[in-house]
Amino acid sequence: MKKHLMKIFLIVFCAAFVLSATVVVFAKEKPGEDEEDMYILGINNFNDSMEFTAKVHADIVEWAEKYGFKTIYAEASMEPEKVKANLDTFALQGVDAIFEFNWLTDVTAKFVRENPDIVVVTGDYIVDGAYYFGANNYIAALVLGRYLAEVVKERWDGRVDAMVFAACYQCGELLIDRMDGIIAGFKETYPDFPEDMVFRFENNNPTGQQTPTTKQIVTDFYTAHPDMTHIVVGTNNDEGGLGALSAVETMGKEDNFFIVSHGGDTPFQEKARAGKGDVWIGSVSYMPERYGEFMIPWLKDILDGKDVPRELSPEHFVLTAENLDQHYPEN
Repeated sequence: MKKHLMKIFLIVFCAAFVLSATVVVFAKEKPGEDEEDMYILGINNFNDSMEFTAKVHADIVEWAEKYGFKTIYAEASMEPEKVKANLDTFALQGVDAIFEFNWLTDVTAKFVRENPDIVVVTGDYIVDGAYYFGANNYIAALVLGRYLAEVVKERWDGRVDAMVFAACYQCGELLIDRMDGIIAGFKETYPDFPEDMVFRFENNNPTGQQTPTTKQIVTDFYTAHPDMTHIVVGTNNDEGGLGALSAVETMGKEDNFFIVSHGGDTPFQEKARAGKGDVWIGSVSYMPERYGEFMIPWLKDILDGKDVPRELSPEHFVLTAENLDQHYPEN
């Protein structure tokens, strides 16, 4: 009887061991199966040393994880060879999609043509064959130009001696729109403002040095035009705005300048809270901290084969010292 019970016990024990092993094997295989079903997104960022692009990167990663994406990250700092190398590496790694954020149209366009099976989303610049996510540059600039006209009318009685635009004009058509739209918005109120009083300067040489370059541009311009007392400086991002403000403060000419910029990011917010909003009067908001929130659900629909628009932009508004706490509470 004891031998019979021992035989039954051994059979049950062996069966239990086999079943438990089977469960362990399946549990180990499951993550692998999930990974095969995940979309892989390559993020080719400018770099994380710029506040705006760092926020974009962080939010895309956060929302990609929420939607079950795997992400691969690289930086190129707007260097053509690095952009090309990173994109080619992503392709070799089998990515399903790429978010490209270096604004080099020709390099990206070549990659898009050669890799039609990869969904490429360009951030804040247009490339044929790619999807577009980011600012509606011209609309953002119009909004900013209309606001500028209001402030000029109220505080300067409509007088502007010159507009000095410092921007990354080499970045292409969209960055040109980002600046020219300011004039268009301003001219809705002041249609006779002369074109020859708009001065345009490239501020992205060397690459990534927009703050000191813009400071030098503004300093040199005022040095060459000391009789001007009502000067507007427009920049394509808040880093440029920082440079313009530094120039104005160094020269002690706060009463003679208005600064407007694009981005509505931390540099502007910090200066507005520090009482600099009388000079740096506004920055049109792009909400970099929400890029992933807006983009990732749309990108997933694209990869799932749904019929969606090829372009997506957030809504723009001008951030000022007066409305800052409404949109970005200090705490």
